[in-house]
Amino acid sequence: MDAETLAVIDTIELTLIKSSLLGFDPEVLFILDDVEIGQREIENLKDKLGPNVFTYLFNIANSAYHGSLKMGQVKHFFDVVTRLGTQYVKVQILLYAMKRLACGDHDTEIIFARNFAASVVGRVMARGFGFHDDAARKVELACLLSSIGALMMTVYQKRYNTTEFVLSDDFIEQNQIYLTERIINRFQLPEYLNEMIMTNAFTIERMAIALPAVVKLAVAVVDWSFRASDNKLVLKSAEISLEDKFSPSLAGIIDDQFAAAGLKKYLLVLPDTPQMAEKKH
Repeated sequence: MDAETLAVIDTIELTLIKSSLLGFDPEVLFILDDVEIGQREIENLKDKLGPNVFTYLFNIANSAYHGSLKMGQVKHFFDVVTRLGTQYVKVQILLYAMKRLACGDHDTEIIFARNFAASVVGRVMARGFGFHDDAARKVELACLLSSIGALMMTVYQKRYNTTEFVLSDDFIEQNQIYLTERIINRFQLPEYLNEMIMTNAFTIERMAIALPAVVKLAVAVVDWSFRASDNKLVLKSAEISLEDKFSPSLAGIIDDQFAAAGLKKYLLVLPDTPQMAEKKH
């Protein structure tokens, strides 16, 4: 990377991580990493987060996707962190802050929606390939964070671009991955994210697909669906209900998760009825 490009990325990063712009105190992200932190300290973090991101995290934790049908609704922020996991909460806080900075900009919201959709698809894929839930959560987290560099650069392009340099779409496409890597390192996110996001290879184990390849597949599926279907993740399922508390349909759970994130307009679930199946034959 040449010095000029490095300087531009430096400027973008330092501009957007100021607490006055993020809307929350970045110290929160480091406090959450303290293994000795107690419930009271975690509850007190809500004052540093602000009401909007606080409500957003509660909505996500209370979605069927994260087990609310079986485990019940969470009532305290400590329960939110416990249910979602510290690293997932940290990434969601960062992404939501970028979304807020975009002030309803269409292009930025689409990047946010793609990341979110990829995280859902990635977790479903990982479980479908036979990975345990902890591995599936790693894929989910990597997909969620996979384009935060592009998200931040697009926010900067829309709101903070100056005559000093022009941030083009080509520049964002070619260099967003480096800013993503910086954010992972700056906020002490898990080291495995670098490998899972930064690799340019389709990674396999001795006789199976590896987690970084699942990330690539999920991101590619969402990219294809958004391109082909007017910025929507399109699913087809014969079962879309959440009525069965103990065995809800996967499509219904995904639909609930998108609704909880305020991204319902980026999801389309098509019914695959028995009549439709018969017509295919």
